[in-house]
Amino acid sequence: MVKKSILFIFLICLVLKIVCGYLPVEVIHAQYSELENTLEGEFLVLREEKVVTAPFRGRFVKVKEEGERVAKNAVIGYLEKVAGTSLEKKSSQPIKALSAGVISYHTDGWESICHPEMWAQLDLTKLDTLRDFKAKIVKTTSEKINPDVIEAGEGIFKITDNLAPCYFYLSGTGAYPEKIKKGSSVSIRLEKEQDHLLKGVVTELSRKTGSYSILLKINNVGSLNQNRQEKGEMIVCSYKGVVLPEKALVFKEGKYGVYLFQKGRAGWKEVERIAQLGGEVVLSGLMADDWIIADPHKVKEGKRVLRINK
Repeated sequence: MVKKSILFIFLICLVLKIVCGYLPVEVIHAQYSELENTLEGEFLVLREEKVVTAPFRGRFVKVKEEGERVAKNAVIGYLEKVAGTSLEKKSSQPIKALSAGVISYHTDGWESICHPEMWAQLDLTKLDTLRDFKAKIVKTTSEKINPDVIEAGEGIFKITDNLAPCYFYLSGTGAYPEKIKKGSSVSIRLEKEQDHLLKGVVTELSRKTGSYSILLKINNVGSLNQNRQEKGEMIVCSYKGVVLPEKALVFKEGKYGVYLFQKGRAGWKEVERIAQLGGEVVLSGLMADDWIIADPHKVKEGKRVLRINK
């Protein structure tokens, strides 16, 4: 009963204010934030990797775990020789790491191009075709009749130098940010690592009508997992200031501005537009305690208004 009475009184007061000339308007509290211009996609990850192949047909018994860091010449496991179609163990041979790094038992055929001398000569226009071809190879390999047996010359494991720079390749369609140029610095935020920004440099790029491809050198990849593909976004640039919806900005008499809620009236305030992206604007010239009218087309300078927060 008390709640209904309060609501009734509130509605009466609201009606009286409107009748007396007050216009109800939505307002936004000015807060400093950051607006990012990003390019989303799935990165192909190229690392400095070395594959160790089987010297003969056999069954591999590992002694090191996936993701473990090993020293050069460390024994990773033993290859038990298989004669013909028989799985009878005849002899075994220790298989060692060719270099220090992180071990992975998942080879995918991309390791052959993961060398610095190859990266400098990559034809970006052919990488997507190569990606599809490698995917077919991996699928065929996973469908082996006897996955426990490794054929002679087949990759057993690979060693990744996690201290060396790696490369991210990104291709896509649609609009391409003109700010991205060869040699420019960018940041990468991965979907699974939201709190950690990777720092990169654009080493190669290719643009065609409606499509693009970019090769990035990443220096601080650190202990990133061994996934060949990673979803994320490339941060092209960022802008700091008061971030508001586009509709709150007014262009009047050759100047940008907003209408502020000031003691029950609409007051004009000139601002500087820093950036405008994705339906939002970044402005300077506002105070942290300002209240901006969200629908400026409804008001005029000095108009009496009633604040409504949403």
